[in-house]
Amino acid sequence: MSVTRQVRSFVVFVVLGLAGLSLMACTAQVDLRGSAPSDEDLATVRRGLDSKDDIQERFGLPITIGSADPNLWYYVKQDLRPLPLNPPEVIGQRVVVIRFDDDELVLDMEVVNGIIGDTSFKPDPDSSKIYGPDRSAAQEFFRNVFGSVGLQNN
Repeated sequence: MSVTRQVRSFVVFVVLGLAGLSLMACTAQVDLRGSAPSDEDLATVRRGLDSKDDIQERFGLPITIGSADPNLWYYVKQDLRPLPLNPPEVIGQRVVVIRFDDDELVLDMEVVNGIIGDTSFKPDPDSSKIYGPDRSAAQEFFRNVFGSVGLQNN
């Protein structure tokens, strides 16, 4: 094999490799957070027969349990689109609410698809007891690591 043929083969290999990488970078990414049973999974739930233990064994622990009513279990799944240097954007959401009776048997189920409420929750920095009104997380980190050298509180 001649040198020019080797160089040509190497250039073709590099170009094809870069083309493959660029195609991979263009694919849309969607991350999933949480879990919620599908409609097919919910079809297996028997109202009045399945208990909390049965549901927990089948679907796992719920994301949260109602604070005012422990007989309400919430399963939440969110589809997120990662954004560079920003929090991810919520592009889809599924909430499954399972209600139990006093005997801890399934009483009812409700499924809500779509985005509910404000998903762009941001803590109020003025009321934050962690960082204070004029200090960011990065400033607090550097203050903890390096002490108060060079940091000024305005």
